Amino acid sequence: MEQALIWMVVLLAIGLVFWAIVRENDRRRQRTVEEWERDYAAGQGRMTQFIRAGALGLEGILVDEKRQAVQYQKDEEQGMTKTGNKGDDADRTSVKTDG
Repeated sequence: MEQALIWMVVLLAIGLVFWAIVRENDRRRQRTVEEWERDYAAGQGRMTQFIRAGALGLEGILVDEKRQAVQYQKDEEQGMTKTGNKGDDADRTSVKTDG
């Protein structure tokens, strides 16, 4: 009985969140130009600005990683990533079994 009550509370909370999202979406669709301008001036438009800033930051990180990967690939093709250690020579580092 206790678990059922907990699950009912969880499902009710999820339902309320979903209902609030739908209601806010409907309110935004039916607002007038004056309401939109008021909401934007009050900071409701900041969320899209944060999303854009986050997307630009993520894009910067991904572009930098891609640039580093391309540079590593070029270095590897030229043999610059080889260090001359035993780890570079598979024949010297492989384990030989007597069998």
